[in-house]
Amino acid sequence: MAERTYTKTYIKEWREYRGLSLRRLADRLELDGPDETLSHSSIGRIENGQQPYSQPILEALAHALNASVTDLLSVDPTKEGEVVDLVRLINENNNRDLAVRLLKSLTGTDG
Repeated sequence: MAERTYTKTYIKEWREYRGLSLRRLADRLELDGPDETLSHSSIGRIENGQQPYSQPILEALAHALNASVTDLLSVDPTKEGEVVDLVRLINENNNRDLAVRLLKSLTGTDG
């Protein structure tokens, strides 16, 4: 029987971007319930598309990696990580209007 491969994610890229080993990431996970854990080897299989993941696992990984679930599924932080982090910081601090004005000024589009 052929080995099933699951959809590509950017979990590994986010983990490496945050400077975490598989073990450190496993230690940081907060899953619901005291009996729910995810081993570092399971995380590795998820990263490599060899093991399925669930919404609760994605949410726990996102929280541990200071990213969104959407980031883990569609954003490569090696290409967009700093920009994504800055946008998140702008949104968290309600500085969007200021950031837009600053970017328009820098690009000369502040008509």
